[in-house]
Amino acid sequence: MNTITPTSGIDLIVHKGLDRLREKTASPDLEAGLASPLSGLFLQKTNSRRSKARSGDYSCTQIDLSDEEDEEDKPSRLLELPNELQYMIVVHLGFGDLERLRRTCRFYRNLLNPEYIREQFGSDRRLLEWQLTSFCQSCLAAPGRHSLILQQPADARPARTSVPRRPPSSKCFGCAVRARDLHVGSKLPLANARSAWVCRWCGWPVAAGAPPSWASEQFHAACYDRYYRVLWAFLCLGFAQLAAGVVAATLSLRYFRGSLLVFPFAVATFVLLWVCMAFLMLRGNRVRTYHWVGAVELVILGLWIPPMYAVARMVAVEDGRVEGSAVAALVFFSLNALFRLLNCIGNVVLIYEYDMTKHYVPGQSLRRKLLNMLMAGLIYWTYPQCVEQRYPPDYN
Repeated sequence: MNTITPTSGIDLIVHKGLDRLREKTASPDLEAGLASPLSGLFLQKTNSRRSKARSGDYSCTQIDLSDEEDEEDKPSRLLELPNELQYMIVVHLGFGDLERLRRTCRFYRNLLNPEYIREQFGSDRRLLEWQLTSFCQSCLAAPGRHSLILQQPADARPARTSVPRRPPSSKCFGCAVRARDLHVGSKLPLANARSAWVCRWCGWPVAAGAPPSWASEQFHAACYDRYYRVLWAFLCLGFAQLAAGVVAATLSLRYFRGSLLVFPFAVATFVLLWVCMAFLMLRGNRVRTYHWVGAVELVILGLWIPPMYAVARMVAVEDGRVEGSAVAALVFFSLNALFRLLNCIGNVVLIYEYDMTKHYVPGQSLRRKLLNMLMAGLIYWTYPQCVEQRYPPDYN
């Protein structure tokens, strides 16, 4: 077992790997021994020294190399095996398992160097690309080729060059979402030679295990159901805002027609309310009008300040009785101002193109989750149809 005769392809790979390892681990005091590392005499003299060198130089944690070592601090027996046996073991591993082993310690990172892996898998380029695209390049998970996004490298080679093309790789859905590599409205190539849309609601690919919706292939079925419920809630809130504006205008017309601080401002806000409704109903999914709507909402918010101030001064207690018309007008004026304030903030969030899919990124802190929920709630309040908008945006 101490010698290998290069009569097969595996033996040639082992010899190349051994030569590469000796070049990387050579030292002045072992130079003479490394010239014939497989000789019995050298193995007898340097057995303990190689054990300590592996445990101290290549293991994941440094170990005290004193003579009185604890039983639990002894190096792994796997590292005590000769390099020949190490190569005979790892030759049965796939690419993903080899990469996991390389990430355990420096010894295996030097032993299983890129040259060795290229010799083992590079004889057939199609086999190498199949291995590379069968595992996630970040977490090395193998969820199946239907759950891996194909990462085609950018070909920056000059024309007519002999530099080989970089092989492709894959990334699992979870790692791609965490890295924010996915964008709604785009189609992704999968490792199984198919494609998948990025869900416009959650930002995850619409692929196997999560079928698309019957209404749109760019939504998961469950995500589209949530989106549909949010649309109904938005419609009800829109009618509530419209009703509050109509009631406030009616109260000002009935009880405060002669007040210059109430009636003219209430009429102006009522007219601008219908302007906002027109923007809401007529804009499509390409043109962005958030800046215009936000400006109109801000003007309406400012116009409600004088009526609230005037009515608040009119509210008085006479003989233990509060004037009901003034209280009702103050309540509805304040309610309209609150609606306009929320709409202004929501339009500012929409102007900056806040990505609602951040709410579905795994591994977030509690603070980040609460912030994303707040931002998503403002967008649902203002204009939830923005999830269907197309890119690139048009602000003209």
